Amino acid sequence: MRCIFCKQDSSASVSVEHIVPESLGNIDHVLPVGAVCDGCNQYFARKVERQVLESPMFRLLRADMAIPNKRGRTPVWIPTEGAKRPDYRQMGRFLAKVGLEVLAFKTLSVPEWNDELVDHPALDELRRFARYNEGPDWPFTVRSLHPVNAIIKDGNQSFELLHEFDILLTRSSEAYLAISIFGVEMVINLGGRENDGFRRWLEENNWTSPLYPPRNAPTHPANQR
Repeated sequence: MRCIFCKQDSSASVSVEHIVPESLGNIDHVLPVGAVCDGCNQYFARKVERQVLESPMFRLLRADMAIPNKRGRTPVWIPTEGAKRPDYRQMGRFLAKVGLEVLAFKTLSVPEWNDELVDHPALDELRRFARYNEGPDWPFTVRSLHPVNAIIKDGNQSFELLHEFDILLTRSSEAYLAISIFGVEMVINLGGRENDGFRRWLEENNWTSPLYPPRNAPTHPANQR
């Protein structure tokens, strides 16, 4: 096994990588031990995820939704903190990290998936941006899909949707991560710093979200409660 970020031998690693942090309600979507080495796992937790999770906006949302961190503590937010969004570059790095991990998650059943991802040169820029903060900002799109505390109904079930994600493959063979966190959709191109292909896809599909099939029913990976 080699780490999908630094490409080093990760056979001795012991960390389980959560694709979306536990502090955003994720307990199910994880990668097998070694997919992300211990060093990269710890780096992302300290240098990428923490800055996003501790931003005023995310603390407000996590406190309002009463979502505890991995130690079982719910964040505290006071109105004087405001609701400032995470730094744009930091959020881009977070999405790049999640995007590569979602690709791994989607291909776990494919033989030699680890070698395919690690040796894929088209993903190297994304790796370096997420892990080593190299290069210019990586653009992503943002729009609201539903209110933060909306109650989603699926048949006889009703639940709050904390996050959901999928990979969009366009006709031009581009791969985009589409993720919604607390009802806000963010889309990032995993193969380069431009989103023209996603805009064309939106125009061809009546501006629907790539997370939803025509009837607007969530059938993709999602965390709900």
